[in-house]
Amino acid sequence: MAAKILLVDDDTSVREVALFNLLRAGYETVSAESGSEALSLFFRGDFDLVITDVRMPGLSGIELLRRIRKMAPDLPVIVITAFGDMETAMEAMREGACYFIVKPFGRDHLLLAVEKALDKRCLADEAEALKVPVSEVERGIVCIFPAQGGSLRMESGPSATNAVQLQAEEE
Repeated sequence: MAAKILLVDDDTSVREVALFNLLRAGYETVSAESGSEALSLFFRGDFDLVITDVRMPGLSGIELLRRIRKMAPDLPVIVITAFGDMETAMEAMREGACYFIVKPFGRDHLLLAVEKALDKRCLADEAEALKVPVSEVERGIVCIFPAQGGSLRMESGPSATNAVQLQAEEE
């Protein structure tokens, strides 16, 4: 069964391109053009992943992320934005985003982040089924800055105690 994704972006062209790429990759995807529309869809659907823009009129992507975290703390959320500064990335990470992707991003960046976020979700589900304490499950947060050719990864868990590691990724 295909993973179900909620995609939220007020920019029609970005939303339609991302929706096309996600559907083409085999994901069941529902889109919304605002944070409040997304929240309404979230209450009615059973999503495996949420992808949200940061700056939207009304309910921002960060506020949407906060609300989703309260209702579904283990649900992965990918944050996308055209305004990719370090402060916004850190805020998104503090609020629980698993990936932060700066626009414009390529199809491969998006699909890789989705795949990794869903893999982490599967790992967390497996750990829960096996009664492994959450504290024992390694969690990581990644910010992708394609224009700068690198990423920032924050890790917590048994292998790293709130360590911040900068790593360059080859494109």
